[in-house]
Amino acid sequence: MPIALLKFPNDFLREVFRLCDPFDLYKLSKCSKTCSQKATMLRDTKKWKIGFSALNNAAIWVDGSIYYFNQTDNPEDYFKTKNSGMNSTHMDVEFPIVDLFIYLVDTFGIRIVRIMGIGSDNFHNVLKVAQVLIDRRMEIESFRIFDVRKEQDVVNFMPLMKQMNIIQEFKCFLKFPPNFHFEFVKYPRHIYIDYSSWFTIDQLLDCTSAWIDLEKSSLNNHDLDVFLQKWKKKGTFPNLRWLEIGSEKIDDQSPILEMIPPIKNVTNPRKKVSINGGGYIIDGVRATKDDGTEGWLKVELGGWPILKFLV
Repeated sequence: MPIALLKFPNDFLREVFRLCDPFDLYKLSKCSKTCSQKATMLRDTKKWKIGFSALNNAAIWVDGSIYYFNQTDNPEDYFKTKNSGMNSTHMDVEFPIVDLFIYLVDTFGIRIVRIMGIGSDNFHNVLKVAQVLIDRRMEIESFRIFDVRKEQDVVNFMPLMKQMNIIQEFKCFLKFPPNFHFEFVKYPRHIYIDYSSWFTIDQLLDCTSAWIDLEKSSLNNHDLDVFLQKWKKKGTFPNLRWLEIGSEKIDDQSPILEMIPPIKNVTNPRKKVSINGGGYIIDGVRATKDDGTEGWLKVELGGWPILKFLV
């Protein structure tokens, strides 16, 4: 016998919908739009976070669990779920992936993207999703660029990325062409760039990120000395907690903070200084800002020279 669900008191419905996961509410939305709207309001789904991965699927993060929505062309597989461990579950659905992403955002009123990745297999879909995020002014906590077969596609995409509101993390594993140039309009809290020769000293001096990791960089001793000398001045780089630069142009020919590399503490060896997030330095040399803030510097040469600086 059918149940007039919406005639029950809101307090009762709130407890019912609290037990529903995103898959349950997705199925409900396919049955009744009115019931789905009620569930979305009482379940407070606006606090959920959504993701769009380089594997071409959408996911919703709720209470420490991840719910993956995968497109299938086989009607017999619709709504089938599979637990993949580590608090993650998959369900097959009928929607094309971009339409599905938009449907989930609209149906559940989601405002935050937990993670978004771009790769060879989902590039054209990312273009469409990115425009949706820009139009709706949604926050993107983490955006990642993986290796893409046609690097020029990503070069063409980057002006669009400037319009995206990336707030927490940007990671890039792609090697861009030698003439590539890009400047951030707004810096996320954490930056990791694997092939970072395009990230210039001017950008580093302008960067407001707390965590900066630039690998395969083109920065040299003079660049890094300029940066650290500026850091020592009162009021500069208030957010900075970690700087890591890997560059073959770091050498023993000129000073960094009046010291010739390699730079390490030889008077108090094995002293370890660490910060939240996993960054640590052993045998670092103390550097002090004009306002008394302490930093720790270590520069290693060897096969691939690297500078680490912790605040």
